Amino acid sequence: MKLAATLAVDTPIATLVLDHPECAAVLDRYRLDYNDERALGVACRERRVAPAKLLDDCALAVQRREPDVTDPATLSTHALITKVIGRHHRYLHRTLPFLQKLAHEVSRPHGEPHAELRVVTRLVDALATGLLAHLDDEERTLFPALLSPDAVEIAPLLVQMQRDHADVADMLSVLRTTTNDYACPPGVAGGCRILMRELAYLDADTRAHFALEDDVLRPRFLRNDDGPG
Repeated sequence: MKLAATLAVDTPIATLVLDHPECAAVLDRYRLDYNDERALGVACRERRVAPAKLLDDCALAVQRREPDVTDPATLSTHALITKVIGRHHRYLHRTLPFLQKLAHEVSRPHGEPHAELRVVTRLVDALATGLLAHLDDEERTLFPALLSPDAVEIAPLLVQMQRDHADVADMLSVLRTTTNDYACPPGVAGGCRILMRELAYLDADTRAHFALEDDVLRPRFLRNDDGPG
């Protein structure tokens, strides 16, 4: 896999994360400080982490951000659900716990002069709770029902899906307003910049995720048409 120029062992970790904020969650999984000014290779040796494996994981995280040009209308229901889980659900499962942790870390030293950061932390916690419960409902109940030839009473499940989507969209709108379109308060940088860039991506990705389910998947069952293949 070809790596971006800054995804290299001699790149300072803080520089790497500023160029590729999606790598912050990867570094956190390896218990590396994403604010570290030292070269990635130095920090890896100290933590006894294989730099090649870490860089591969970072490259995968970067790659997942690339635009998907596949027309979802051409996918079978099984392929569409696989895409939703693989691209969007997996991203949320990996990212939401990290964003909760990061939001608390950012608000702890800056929450007194910037009360909005405490609000952001509460919103991120509520968003994570709501989204993770929604993902679980879809993977355990809705998606198996949509793929079952004997499924009945699908309509109520789709109605609940849309209600969940509306609730999450409302929370994202409040989060966007509270953060002034995902901008750090004056004088607050470091982890805050990573947090805001990641929240902005989460907002966009979640809305794209919901559009696949509301505008492509749901209509197939409302008109009793399972689409291609």
